Amino acid sequence: MKVLRNMKIKTSVKDMQIGDQITVPLKGFGVFTATVQKKDKNGVLFLFDECVAERPMNENGGNEGGFAKSDLCQWLETSLLAAFPDYLREKVDKITLPTYGQIFGHDDFYRQYVEEDCDGRFPLMKSRKKRIADYNNDWGWYWLKNAIKDSSACFAIVASVGVTDFLDASYSLGVRPAFLLKY
Repeated sequence: MKVLRNMKIKTSVKDMQIGDQITVPLKGFGVFTATVQKKDKNGVLFLFDECVAERPMNENGGNEGGFAKSDLCQWLETSLLAAFPDYLREKVDKITLPTYGQIFGHDDFYRQYVEEDCDGRFPLMKSRKKRIADYNNDWGWYWLKNAIKDSSACFAIVASVGVTDFLDASYSLGVRPAFLLKY
């Protein structure tokens, strides 16, 4: 018989494995869990299991400059990062959103509509239930980093049932951050 056992252990960032979860108390937002999605020489990449807030990608509704120049990117790097507890914030190397490639891989929808990324799919995201994120006890829609080709307004999203779509940047959707904890 195989048994899946969840238990609390004390470990270092370096010893974490894909699928390990941590609890992240965010001042002013609540307490959330985040799961290890990837490990490399730079550190351990976590993705929040829930959406931590709802925000527009850009107040002006455009996608000029992509995610890097977006209002949401700035909010993540200032307001949300400041809400992390000190013991985590000092180890966070980068806070961002996941890319289309990390969530869905590079499929036909990606090739036709989505601006390129070089990211491989997170192994856990092969399961649709892992792509679904809760927001305030409801199924959340959430942003991805990728702008949509041939559009001046849209970014890729994950719909509430774990499938892809895209929406205008001025909509308020869920924010499901990813962050890299350095070793």
